[in-house]
Order: sequence, then structure tokens, then C-alpha cells
Amino acid sequence: MSLWYFLSVFLHIVFSAFWIGGMLFLPLVILPEIKQHPDRIAILYKTGLKFRFYGWIALVGLLTTGLLNMHLRGMPFTWAFFSQNAYGILVSWKLLIFTGILLVSGTHDFLFGRKALEELQVSDNKNFKLLARWSGRINLLLALVMAFLGLVLSRGGTI
Repeated sequence: MSLWYFLSVFLHIVFSAFWIGGMLFLPLVILPEIKQHPDRIAILYKTGLKFRFYGWIALVGLLTTGLLNMHLRGMPFTWAFFSQNAYGILVSWKLLIFTGILLVSGTHDFLFGRKALEELQVSDNKNFKLLARWSGRINLLLALVMAFLGLVLSRGGTI
């Protein structure tokens, strides 16, 4: 393996740690700490916008390094590879789940999360807050499945 491959894998792991760590940091550290704070909505809004910016950089980095890792390992981008052997099928699942993460993240970041914060400022209606919470949880679950599949793939690709 080349130095470029190891650098790409290293960056892939860093992007993954940032993505998963950020999704855990918000509900486990920030939200409990600001629950009774008078400016909690403003703090949550500013924190969310900052993480959204860096989170999307991490997602682009994950896509880029993931595809680069495949290329540097000599994996073919063919239908046969993605459908006819166990390793390729796991890579296919990873790509499919990543697409799901992009869809859930986009919906969470640009619809549910923003609407939830707007809703909290004007009323006690919490429909979008519930949708934002659950889309965040689904995203975290998908990210953890992706990390597990990455581990399986790095160890030979069979479960």
C-alpha cells in the first residue's frame, strides 16, 4: 500500500470520528447543560449552524476519502464487484447507507432542525422538535452502522 492510501484512510477515520463525535456531543453534553439556560435557543441555533458547516465538510471528506480508498486499493467500480462478492456487497451497503445519511442530514439540517428552532421561539408546539430529534437519532444510528461496516471491511469483509 502507498503512503497516499494510508493518508486517505487516516483522513477517513478522522472525518468519521468528527462526524460521530459531534452527533454524540450535542445531545450528551450541550443539550443537558443548556436545558434551563435563558438563551438556550440562541445557543442551540449557533452551535447547530457551526456543526452543520463542519459536519458537511466531514461528509464531503468521507465521500472523497472513501472513494479514494477504493481506488487506491484497486477496487473496480463495476456492477459485478458491487453485486457478486461478499466484499463488494458490503461496500454497496456502505454506499447505500451513506446516501441515506446524506438524505437524513439534509432533511435534518435544512428543514426539521431549522423549523424546530423557529417553532420553539413562537409557541409550545413541538412537532418539528420531535422530527429533528428523531432524524438526528436515525443519522447517528446510520453512522454507527457505517463505522461497523468499515471495521468489517478493514478486516476482510465477511461477517
